[in-house]
Amino acid sequence: MYIIYRKDYYKRCFCLGIVWCIICGIPVYYLITVCYYSWDFFMIMNIFVSITYTLYFLIKYLRKDLDFVALRIDDNGMLLCRKKNEEVFIKWDKIKFVIFVVDDYGSKVIVRQHNKETHELFLRDYFNCFRPRGAIKAACKYADDIDKIREVKDSLASTYNSIMWDISEKEKKIKEKQEIVL
Repeated sequence: MYIIYRKDYYKRCFCLGIVWCIICGIPVYYLITVCYYSWDFFMIMNIFVSITYTLYFLIKYLRKDLDFVALRIDDNGMLLCRKKNEEVFIKWDKIKFVIFVVDDYGSKVIVRQHNKETHELFLRDYFNCFRPRGAIKAACKYADDIDKIREVKDSLASTYNSIMWDISEKEKKIKEKQEIVL
């Protein structure tokens, strides 16, 4: 079973805020105590923004209503949840394709059912790198048919239909090249 919690995003941002406070605080402390440099507007704003960022994500991390499962992949199917109480569970036998769209600015998963319903979940908040390796491996592991899982490098604004059209065009070109070689 592969699970991503919404709370993980807030924890990562909180830890990043602590690092940011340390990086901003050490030079300011050095300038004030060692160099006898006076406070200026930039230093005050830099410290204020870093502390505010850290406290904001600490409050989000500690809130119980924001702790929910955002993505779950297991033997039964996939659970996608953008907001709390808006979850969608899809069994593997109802899934036609699972497409992981990877872009320069993030990633998302698109699940297309046989009844032509489409569900999307943006994954850019949950992964440090933009390619969700763990989610792709889990989907390949638990899917009843490995051909259902696709990874595509495309824009995050792309729809399912445009992605599938691009895939079909690429497959046609590959078949034409194979026919020419034979």
